Amino acid sequence: MIPDRIVEVLHGPAVMYAGTRNERLYPAQTYVIGAVVHPDQETITFFVPESRSERILSDLKSNGRVALAVGLLTHEAYQLKGGYISSRPTDAKDRAVQEIYRSKLLSAMIQAGYPEQVMKPFVLGFAYQPGVAITFRAEEIFLQTPGPEAGKKIS
Repeated sequence: MIPDRIVEVLHGPAVMYAGTRNERLYPAQTYVIGAVVHPDQETITFFVPESRSERILSDLKSNGRVALAVGLLTHEAYQLKGGYISSRPTDAKDRAVQEIYRSKLLSAMIQAGYPEQVMKPFVLGFAYQPGVAITFRAEEIFLQTPGPEAGKKIS
């Protein structure tokens, strides 16, 4: 089960990336624009731009392995690894989640001191639609916050 604190981080305003690998172990990654932890607290759906999904989906269909890296601007960070369940085009409900995520991220960046005139086009101008919703079951969670415990598996 994903601990409550990590559920909070996944719901934003975290910066997120998804990573996969192909059969030759070549990695692929893309930005993630929002995520939802399902009520079972084991399954996550995250959203990626369709334009950046081809290689990720190919890898997932080939070997089913995914890593989701999430980090707050305060440097608190985690990596969740697991098995692919499904993918589908994003719908209106997903886009609403993504809009909330983007607003939270922009607000956090401005509060952290990043200039609004730079961050607003970066966060709100990033092309994220059409999108793909990717669902996986988290099997392992690792602490990635810089420090002596970085890389430690969270039970």
